[in-house]
Amino acid sequence: MRLISTLAILLIGLAVWPAHAQDADTKRVQFAAGQSGATMSGRIKGYESVHYLLGATAGQRMTVEMTTSSGAAYFNIFAPGDRPGESTALFIGTTSGSRFESVLPASGDYLVQVFLVRSAARRDETADYDLMFQIASP
Repeated sequence: MRLISTLAILLIGLAVWPAHAQDADTKRVQFAAGQSGATMSGRIKGYESVHYLLGATAGQRMTVEMTTSSGAAYFNIFAPGDRPGESTALFIGTTSGSRFESVLPASGDYLVQVFLVRSAARRDETADYDLMFQIASP
């Protein structure tokens, strides 16, 4: 019975786990001089995934908000040193929505992963998106 429960949990996890590519396109988020935010735009299709790296310091407040043409596009946020497929995300868009706002627990590069859910990726759907990044001092 325990084996069946474990298998059921694994299957449910695979159904909602992002369909990310092995080699995601990675982009560094940089703010213009004197600015505390930036907006990045893009398009993903099928199993593509885009990673954005944003350097921040522990204690700062980070906001990330996504607008998209698709209800199947989401983002996850990973703490410094954590990576998709290896670690649990700090923020999981499929369960938490399209806006993240929190005081950061650690200094370093935060990774924001943009993806389509597996069912949309299998259908080779496309999504345009805008990601608004903002960092505020404590």
